[in-house]
Amino acid sequence: MSSSLSTAIPDYSATERSQVPDAFKWRIADIFPDEAAWRAGFEQAKDLAAALDPLGRAWTTAPKAMGDFMERLEQVNRLGGRLAHFASLQGDMDLGDTRYQAMKGEVQSFLVDLGAKLAFIDSDLLALGEEQVESFIQADVRLVPHRVGFLKILRMKDHILPEGEARVVATAGLFGHAPSGAAGMLTDLDMPRPEVTLSTGEQVLLSTANYQKHRAAKDPGDRQLVMETYWTSQKRYENTLATLLDAGIKQDLFHARVHHYPSCLDAALYPDAIDPAVYRNLVATVRANLAPLHRLLRLRRKMLGLSELRYADLYASAVGSVTRTYPYEEARALVLRAAQPLGAAYTQVLEGAFGGGWIDVYPNLGKQSGAYSSGVHGVHPFVKMNYDGTFHNVSTLAHELGHAMHSHLSEQAQPYATADYPIFLAEIASTFNENMLMHTLLETERDTTLKLFLLDSYLETLRGTLFRQTLFADFELAMHERVEQGQSLTPDWLNAKYLELTRLYYGHEQGVVLVDDYIQAEWSGIPHFFYDFYVYQYATGIVASMALSEAVLTEGEAARERFLGFLSSGSSRFPLDTLKAAGVDLATPQPVAAALRAFDRLVGQMETLHGG
Repeated sequence: MSSSLSTAIPDYSATERSQVPDAFKWRIADIFPDEAAWRAGFEQAKDLAAALDPLGRAWTTAPKAMGDFMERLEQVNRLGGRLAHFASLQGDMDLGDTRYQAMKGEVQSFLVDLGAKLAFIDSDLLALGEEQVESFIQADVRLVPHRVGFLKILRMKDHILPEGEARVVATAGLFGHAPSGAAGMLTDLDMPRPEVTLSTGEQVLLSTANYQKHRAAKDPGDRQLVMETYWTSQKRYENTLATLLDAGIKQDLFHARVHHYPSCLDAALYPDAIDPAVYRNLVATVRANLAPLHRLLRLRRKMLGLSELRYADLYASAVGSVTRTYPYEEARALVLRAAQPLGAAYTQVLEGAFGGGWIDVYPNLGKQSGAYSSGVHGVHPFVKMNYDGTFHNVSTLAHELGHAMHSHLSEQAQPYATADYPIFLAEIASTFNENMLMHTLLETERDTTLKLFLLDSYLETLRGTLFRQTLFADFELAMHERVEQGQSLTPDWLNAKYLELTRLYYGHEQGVVLVDDYIQAEWSGIPHFFYDFYVYQYATGIVASMALSEAVLTEGEAARERFLGFLSSGSSRFPLDTLKAAGVDLATPQPVAAALRAFDRLVGQMETLHGG
């Protein structure tokens, strides 16, 4: 590969979705062929739900009655999931199309009503008791897939509400997503974005996508202009965004208190049997071992030829001589090559994903920013990209397809009741694929400059996942603890706390990175803060995936089979047990410490390649 290679990437960002070639769009018709079919499916779901009423009245009286009820409930849930995904996926492709917003609202209301109507399930199981539940499972084979779910409910006996109270709390779900939804609409659609003129004379409207692109500009002045303008503009809406975030965190507190948990953290972790020590250990261990991050940042300052490294410089490639774009077909080939150590069966399915309607590739007018994978049971996963040809997007493609393969293999191996993997495990298969991609490139690349570029890119990904997400977890815990103490999340407090933590992690006082005051507003652009202790799982996920990918590469078939078993486990066990069976014990500090040491070794490789 040449270090000066540059290839144009198609730009559909200003193109109506209907004009984007079908080859670059996911095949939404695999869920429902059209909206008429969706409507028919919705009516069918309502009929199935109505038929639950007579079955539910006697569902715990005998094994057959329980089997009949759970069989019908599964039919409703399968269809409801497809209805919700169709509306949500379509809506994300054109945020301005109100039809899909209305459809999302309809199905959300239906599912919330269904949840309220089924509020008796938990209390009925508790009344039946574990011994009787086990005897029913033994008597009706249809109940076997539900055993794990039933046992999870039974262990929640201290946190499950009586039926009437549970129905009220379930009904609150009608507006439960309002804070996050409003914040998303404000930042992704309604908020006017500023325009900047770069040093080249190019005028750029700083949409989210353009901000993410141009914050990595080669010119330091452009980077500073883009980042400062973007966050200064965002800060104008800090009162609204703080109010929405305060409401979101207080919803977490509401659910923690009504379900009798001692804290929001306990409420988020207990259902999956995650010890809060896992969370606190991650934050404490990373906080105490910031030296590898600071070592990288000092090296990057040197490589960038800067007298000081500012926060606005973090996203710039430290290897300025490389102008490298990856056409989508090349990204596809790289992702497939990186997956080869997982065997022919895995790579065959992965190859089919590229031509099987799984992936929506490029931005289009009104398309939601970012990337994700969404599994649709009985269909296939759907992967949203906004591919721009950068190495970051190649890595993102590998990442999202890791999610997709996790969904696919779990669905293939597990019954519906345990097919969805728990959130705690969600970021492992994805970052595993990123690790394998980087290993493949570093092993095969011979050009020193490109190798430096790749190492820099990979370490930037690890910085963003291991260190930045832990910073976010630190901030999120502080937000919840403040609300638990009876305080509100005001813009002043959010700004001050976020700036304090960012300066701590990036060594502002030690002169490692100059973190300007305007960075205080960055919290307002992080949608994951509405997700109730989600972000720490990015960090624990990368810790686990680094251990698992190292094992696959060094131990061979035995480790590969353990990892494929992990991908096929769904929610058949509690997540820490699933992970332990794959070879990683996050109940100990060892995996976090090992990941930090591995990060430090990679920085050492980069220093050697750079020449000290």
